[in-house]
Amino acid sequence: MSLDTVDRQLIASLKLDGRMSYAELAGRLGVSEGTARNRLARLVEAGSIRILPIIDQMQLGYRLNAWIGVRCRPGAFRRVAGELAGFHAVRYVGACTGAYDVICEAVFLSQEEMLRFLESELPTVEGITSTDSSIVLEISKLGYEWELREEDAGPGPADPDTEPARTRGARGTKADDQGGRR
Repeated sequence: MSLDTVDRQLIASLKLDGRMSYAELAGRLGVSEGTARNRLARLVEAGSIRILPIIDQMQLGYRLNAWIGVRCRPGAFRRVAGELAGFHAVRYVGACTGAYDVICEAVFLSQEEMLRFLESELPTVEGITSTDSSIVLEISKLGYEWELREEDAGPGPADPDTEPARTRGARGTKADDQGGRR
């Protein structure tokens, strides 16, 4: 999906407050409330964005953050990644190249909980040949703070919401002119 300036501004606004009203979004974007609602619906329906709570793990007592590099038997990395994704402590899993076949991030309440995970839960996953663990000492940036680059915003092919204003109805986008839903 291609994003234009309005889409990018909408995303930036929701990063400040994911519960922002359509009226406030419209005011920030300089568009009608219907346009803001339709743009947001299009982004959500396309899977380009999801509106979810951001949990501050430290505030909830999960002060121990660890990265675990996993080496697997040949052909087992997808199954291993899938099983690791099912553990409560694991919040990120990715198959990768390099020193490890799979890397995961896990959060724990204590060293005892991490030790229990490493000794009791991790060994139940078939296909793991070895692991290396690193404790994160300080988090400098979290993924939800990631920004789109300007070059990612190029107009897409025949997107009715990026047509010049003179071809739209008086109320905003074509979706607005069609009663709000496409």
